[in-house]
Amino acid sequence: MLPRYIMPTREPGRNINLETKPKQVEAWLTRLPLSNPIEAADIMADYLATLNQLDVAQDTRAKIIERMTPVVEDIVASLYEQYGAVPLPLQAKQQRNADLARRLLHELADNYKSLLLDRLKRRFNLFGGNPVPLYLQRILLALQAILEISFETHDPVSAGVWIDLHQTYNYALRNGMRESIPESGTKMLSIEQIYKSTLLLALADPYRFPQAELPWARDIITRFGNLATIYPAEDSIKNNSGLFIVEVNTDGPPTPIARDGHPTNPRWDLLLNTTELAKHLALILTHLKNKDAADRIGLPDASRDPAYPTMLRRLKLNWGASLQRQSQRRKQANTHDFEVSFGLKSAHQLIAPSVADDTIHYGLGNHEQPPAILHCKTMNASMGGLALIKASNAHVHIRVGDVVSLRQEKAEWGIGLVRWFRIPGQGEMCFGVQLLAPQAIAVQVRRKDNGRQWSSLLLLPSPNSKQLPMLISQPGCFAPDIPAEISSSQGTQLVQIEKRIEATPSIELFRFQMHSLGKTIETTPPIT
Repeated sequence: MLPRYIMPTREPGRNINLETKPKQVEAWLTRLPLSNPIEAADIMADYLATLNQLDVAQDTRAKIIERMTPVVEDIVASLYEQYGAVPLPLQAKQQRNADLARRLLHELADNYKSLLLDRLKRRFNLFGGNPVPLYLQRILLALQAILEISFETHDPVSAGVWIDLHQTYNYALRNGMRESIPESGTKMLSIEQIYKSTLLLALADPYRFPQAELPWARDIITRFGNLATIYPAEDSIKNNSGLFIVEVNTDGPPTPIARDGHPTNPRWDLLLNTTELAKHLALILTHLKNKDAADRIGLPDASRDPAYPTMLRRLKLNWGASLQRQSQRRKQANTHDFEVSFGLKSAHQLIAPSVADDTIHYGLGNHEQPPAILHCKTMNASMGGLALIKASNAHVHIRVGDVVSLRQEKAEWGIGLVRWFRIPGQGEMCFGVQLLAPQAIAVQVRRKDNGRQWSSLLLLPSPNSKQLPMLISQPGCFAPDIPAEISSSQGTQLVQIEKRIEATPSIELFRFQMHSLGKTIETTPPIT
């Protein structure tokens, strides 16, 4: 059975004016303004869209698309330089670059889908090799790239991408081509490798990844993704951890089979088994805890980063289908308004605004810009967090794992961490916050071993909870098992930093104990 693609209606060549002869195509490419990626992308996307509507011979279409593919890849790479690895949400011009890259890849995938269907509909293919594996590979690579752009920019996934991805792989699986590596392809990747890595990246929940950690997740998939397996579904398999159902006729990512209520269909459904992959990540985490050398356990140098084990643990839980909410979300009957600001520096200044005659500034200096404050409304709430949506057009940057200060009706500033965010459309933003403490104290913390000092936040738990106070700081400032001195407007205190609870590219969170040598030290007068 052929893949179920939605294709445009073909028009006769006499109705559409388009250069399709080899010399015409070469001349057209020489006129393409490659020094201006935005203009070149627009022109190329229009050409590919028109070509896909044009009723031309399959051999002609194949030659054109093979000639265009490396040019499209170069344009997409040039566009990425304009929007990749920049703070999110993207500015309007950067967003246009990302949208153009997606559109260009869409048109390329659509043309390869046309080539595939035209080839499969032929009753006799007597001459030449079999280009079907190459077409399948190119379709999957283009769709994978579209998804990765959405994951990196936190944009929604375009309609139709997932179902085309599933249909393409399902055809390869049912026709014995899933392990095929096209001889004429530029990338030595099998059809299953591309599909499987795309599924694993989606299941990693990339909207919850800091930008710096997404390449780490891709690297883990490259190194160990072969431990996951895909095969046709069976009726008897239910409620197993590490199993995900892929419905090839639906436009969506895989879902854990334990959460899928309807019976599986061996003819259409696929199962992705990540059990061995999750077990291997658990073993790697044990080696990291024992401080084994990274190269001995097959990890990159990045594994020395304090945030790396947290990332691995999140992958293990997601791929093991064992990550469950601690408490249920509750939709609010009436939305609540919050003031919100992002970043540790902003939180420090909001909690302890600097005053002109301060000898020591426990907030920020006098020349710092005031923190940007957003007005947000609740989407839903749970016992430990909130989902908020931006209620204004103000442009601010947001990072997963960063500090967020929030309050209602001029109350005390509470402190949380950004756990995820999405950009539904230009100027829009919704995000999830894990609440850490209802109030905090802006402090300076000096290490006793080297004398270096940094601005930090002392998180004060709710009086009704059994939670201990915690310290939140910039990455790399402190380490477990060191003595330190905390200074605030209330005096100074010797503490022992004990355990790093969490590390992200933006902050580190520590548990500490009051030092046994005493409580408040009056070596300097309290600052009022």
